[in-house]
Amino acid sequence: MRCIYLIISVLILTGCAGSPLGNLIFNKRYQTSSDIAASWVGSSADELVMAWGPPQNSQALSNGSSILDYQYNWIVNGSDSSMWNYIPEYANCDKRFLVEQGIITRWYSSGGCPKRPEGAKLIDGSIPVPKPTL
Repeated sequence: MRCIYLIISVLILTGCAGSPLGNLIFNKRYQTSSDIAASWVGSSADELVMAWGPPQNSQALSNGSSILDYQYNWIVNGSDSSMWNYIPEYANCDKRFLVEQGIITRWYSSGGCPKRPEGAKLIDGSIPVPKPTL
């Protein structure tokens, strides 16, 4: 009888993958905006532009390298502002990439970027969240 309870418990917990409890048990976490930005280090700038589109800003530096700047803005509160006469709040996300000889070498992600972006994947929980290098 104890064996049946054990099997049922294991089956229930395996159904929790992606839930906070399941992630804790299986040592998983969702990718953050920092994980995604850091994953571009070592890739070519052309690959980034093909995946994300043209940057909103780019700056050529005197040493031949450049900085690509992607900016995202969205309304935080989804209520109808015309109904209550208030100004909606916006969130701002800024991601910058340093490109040296066509390769991304450093990155920056502002604090306004979503902690868990849309489409984030589960990754190993022992991987630390990367810190910006730019």
